[in-house]
Amino acid sequence: MRPKDQTKYNAIINTSLKLVKELGFTDISISKIAKQANISPATIYIHFKNREDLFTKLYTKVRTDMSNGALQGIHERMDIEQAFKAIWLNSFSYNLDHPDYLIYREKFEQTPMMENIKHNDFELYNYVTNLFQRGIKEHSIKDHSISLLTAFAFFPIITLLNFHFEGVINMDENHITEACEIAWNTIKANDD
Repeated sequence: MRPKDQTKYNAIINTSLKLVKELGFTDISISKIAKQANISPATIYIHFKNREDLFTKLYTKVRTDMSNGALQGIHERMDIEQAFKAIWLNSFSYNLDHPDYLIYREKFEQTPMMENIKHNDFELYNYVTNLFQRGIKEHSIKDHSISLLTAFAFFPIITLLNFHFEGVINMDENHITEACEIAWNTIKANDD
C-alpha cells in the first residue's frame, strides 16, 4: 500500500468542498474529484473506501473543526452566560471565516448519509448539552428540551450568515454582538 500524501489529501478535501458547493452531492463522482484535484482516482482510494466514505469523513472533519473553533478559549471557570456567549460568538466567527464548511454541512445534513452520524460524537454538541443541562439545573436557562434550546440559540447563526453572504445584512461587529445577546435572551431564565 502506498503511503498517504498530505498535499494530495488536502487537494481531495478542498476539491470536494468546492464541488459540493457548486454541484451538490448527486453530480459528483470519484473521477470528477480526481480530475479537478489533478490526481489519480487511485489516490483517493488510498484515503477513502468510496464516495460515501469520503463525504462522511469530510463531514466529520468539518464538524470537528467547527467544534474546535467554537470551543476556543472556553474554560470551566466561566459561568453559564459567559460560556454560552463565547461559544455563540466563536461559532459565528468560525463559520464566517469558513463559508465552504457551512455550505457543506448544510448540504450533507439533507442527505441519507446523515443517518450514519451521531451528534454526540462531536465535542461541541456534548459541551452545549452539558452547559444547557447545568443552566436548567441552576435556573439560569429556561427549562425546555435541549433540542429546542439549541434550535433557538444556535440555528439563527446559519440564517444570519446566509443573509450576510447574500448581502441581505452586513453582520458587522455590532450586529454580531446584538444577535448573540438576542440568542442569550431567548434561552435565559426569566429574572422574576
